[in-house]
Formats: sequence, C-alpha cells, structure tokens
Amino acid sequence: MKPIVQTPLPPMAVTGIDQRPVARSIAVDQATALVRRAVADCNYTLDALEAAMGKNRAYIHKVLQGEKSMTLEFKTALPADVNARYAQLSAEAHGFIVVVPVRGDAAIQQLVGGLVGVLEGLKVA
Repeated sequence: MKPIVQTPLPPMAVTGIDQRPVARSIAVDQATALVRRAVADCNYTLDALEAAMGKNRAYIHKVLQGEKSMTLEFKTALPADVNARYAQLSAEAHGFIVVVPVRGDAAIQQLVGGLVGVLEGLKVA
C-alpha cells in the first residue's frame, strides 16, 4: 500500500488590507461617519432613533460614536430614509453620481436648469 503524501497548501495571498490593519479601521470609521451624517441629514435625534429602531438610546449612541461595532442587525434596524441617505452618501464617496428621482415642478425645474447649463457650456467652448 502506498503511503499517503500530503502536499502542503500554498500560502494564502496577503492582500493590501491584511498588510495594513490601520486602513481597515479607517474604512470602518469613514462608514460610521457616513451613517452619522445620514442620521443628521434626516433630522433624527437619539430619542427618535430609539423609538424607530426599538434599541436602547445609549447603545445607539455608542454604535454611532464607534465605541461598539455596527452590526448588520443594527444597520437594517435604521429607519428606511436613513439607510437610503447612507446608500447615497456611500455611493458618492466611491465616485458614483447619484441622481434622485423627482416629479412634477421640481423635475421640470431640474430639466430646464440642466439644459441651460449645457447650453452655457457650449457657448464657452
């Protein structure tokens, strides 16, 4: 009977994030800051978040200040408008252009404003 020869596994690739643990904490801090900004932009107080999320006010404060980890459960418990604003801020932070749908007079105003801007740009060029 042949002996079983185990070949060693190749070493796992080390990524840039593995080499710089500080970069990971900076990314987490930036994401937490975006959640705080989304909360502020949507005009929520800690009391309002406590009522909307069903979580303790002190706990919410600690998560938003980075003293406790922001879990997926916490993130999904945030009010829908806060999550939507966070998604917008996060996309913009990654270089995406976010266009929020509008209707009625606001849509007409933005359309005309955009056309005027394009025409002005053509005059300059």
